[in-house]
Amino acid sequence: MLSQLTGMLDRLGGGLAKILNLIGGIALVALIPSFAWLVFGRYVLNETPTWVEQISLILIVLITFPVAAACIRDNSHLSVSFFRDALPPKAAAVLALISYAAMVVFGFYMLVGAYDLVVFNWAKSMPIIHVPDGLRSIPMLVCGGGIVFYSLVHILKIITGWKNIAHSRFYSDELLDKDTE
Repeated sequence: MLSQLTGMLDRLGGGLAKILNLIGGIALVALIPSFAWLVFGRYVLNETPTWVEQISLILIVLITFPVAAACIRDNSHLSVSFFRDALPPKAAAVLALISYAAMVVFGFYMLVGAYDLVVFNWAKSMPIIHVPDGLRSIPMLVCGGGIVFYSLVHILKIITGWKNIAHSRFYSDELLDKDTE
């Protein structure tokens, strides 16, 4: 039962990760022509488009935060696994559980802090482009929620995959995908 729930959450997380990566990719594609327009306006037209800076700030957080949350799911985020990989499989899995639990706490505080920023800044308007300043914090809110969700899914995958971990020679994230497929 728990294994089926974990598999369902993992598949849901995979779909959400694709959406988060798509958002980051679209923002990256939009950032390039906006800077091209900035350079063209400054050096060819001799009139710097001032809106590019504000739009770029929004695009940068749209690139950074959603993709960072998706990286938690894929275990492609920055991590130091040297010590974990040197341990026996059960000890490595316990260490992974502890690290994912710490990430849940971090993600929760990021979620709460970002929500407070959105609420606090929503009434303010961003200069030049006249949209709510709270928009800049929404991607951080999404990232915090993603970190919590994906870390909890990883914890469930470790719990449901404990038999695979116990019978293996070394700990690996690929071991956890066997029970959820």
